[in-house]
Parts: sequence; C-alpha cells; structure tokens
Amino acid sequence: MSIPLLETYRRVFSQRLTRFEIARVIGIRALQLAMGSPPLIEMTSVKVYDPVYIAILELINGVLPMSILRPSGVGGHELVPVNRLITPEIRKYLESILASWSTGLGI
Repeated sequence: MSIPLLETYRRVFSQRLTRFEIARVIGIRALQLAMGSPPLIEMTSVKVYDPVYIAILELINGVLPMSILRPSGVGGHELVPVNRLITPEIRKYLESILASWSTGLGI
C-alpha cells in the first residue's frame, strides 16, 4: 500500500520548518531590514550589523510575526506561525551559523 505524498509531507514536516522555508523566512526578513524596517530584537547585544545575521537572530528568538501557508486536509490550507515550527535541532543549526559567522569575520 502506498502512502499519498501529501500525507507523507504532513507527517514528516508538519512540526518543523524545512530548509527551504528557513531560507525563505530569513531572506524575506533580511530584505525588510535592508529596506529600513526596524529590528525586532534589542540591538545593544548584537555583534554583527548585517541584515541576514539580525534576521537569523530574530528567528532564533522567536519574535518574527510570520506564518507559513501549509496544506491541510482535502484541498485546504492553514497558516502556521514560524515560531511554532522551530525545533531544538533548527535552533542549534542556526546558532552554529551565527557562531561561524562571528569567527569568520574576525570578531
């Protein structure tokens, strides 16, 4: 018996962000910051003033008011808040990116 593709997707990815969604969320937020949007985190503790770096920090801290449109049910869709989809593994991955970014810049 074969499991439908949508059901497999829902079972595997319903509780976390995919790598494509992570890239999209960070890219959208970094563009907003580059265009002058105010940061949603306290900037006094930030080491690097790069829009991508700040967007990753905002994602890790769970302050982004963004949602992902996901398929649900038969032909329906639901908006899932990004903050609900950040798992400890994703958080650790993003923190490692920030750590390597800081050391790579000689800071």
